[in-house]
Amino acid sequence: MKNIKITKIKARVSQLIQKASFELPPDIIEALQEYRKKESGDRAGMVLDLIIQNYNTARKESLPLCQDCGNTYIDLKVGPGTCIEDSGRLYSHIDAAVAEAYRKNYLRMSTVGDPLYDRINRGDNTPAIVSASFSEEPGLQITVLLKGGGSENCSYLCMENPTAGPDRIMELVLDLVRENVTKACPPVIIGIGIGGTASEVAKMARTAAFRELGRVNPDKRYAELEKKILSAVNSTGIGPQGLGGDTTAIGCNIEYAPCHIATLPVSVFLQCHSLRRASAAITG
Repeated sequence: MKNIKITKIKARVSQLIQKASFELPPDIIEALQEYRKKESGDRAGMVLDLIIQNYNTARKESLPLCQDCGNTYIDLKVGPGTCIEDSGRLYSHIDAAVAEAYRKNYLRMSTVGDPLYDRINRGDNTPAIVSASFSEEPGLQITVLLKGGGSENCSYLCMENPTAGPDRIMELVLDLVRENVTKACPPVIIGIGIGGTASEVAKMARTAAFRELGRVNPDKRYAELEKKILSAVNSTGIGPQGLGGDTTAIGCNIEYAPCHIATLPVSVFLQCHSLRRASAAITG
């Protein structure tokens, strides 16, 4: 039995929020650099240069990658034989760590307590959006994901006809991109969820949007669809920040799941180029 103290979890969550806020993941940096080499537009190239410069400055100066410091998603994977201290209050402890990390690092607080009436800023960026699952890996795996409001506003959920095929999915994504991508700070990463239920497919789209670039779907059919959609999106010519060019998106990831015979849920998340994620494991 592995016993994990709550103080370790809180410290690690705080560290990961800081890392995600100031440092771009290597796969995103590499993708931007590769697309910069291929970009044919002068203005688009200049925008990509500025984006890369922004990331370098954020890392060196410990400054937020974006002024919108985002909703805080935290994914937990609990390994076999793992016992978490005070697990009944785990979410409260995580929220305390989130609030501390945002205050300590001078990150913008962006969460309102009531969504409809008073919309008063809570001043601590909580509650975090916590998901917990089980894993074969030992200990506790923690992943922090930060998602800004601009790209969140460009999310989409549709219940498609069960007879819809890959061409319809591509058409749907392209329509969404043409209408919304300039509001999501392109170049973007396109996360697509297909199947499951209406309540679950958006989670799949979020998972897809934050999946490491280069880790294609293991099903060859879906991997090919990812490739086709990415190529079609970049053929729109919308370009970085919507100013024209070859680089409207730097990635397209699809997650799928079984669904009811009468349904075909589809969700699309447009994730901005400031993709902020960080992970770590606690093994004891």
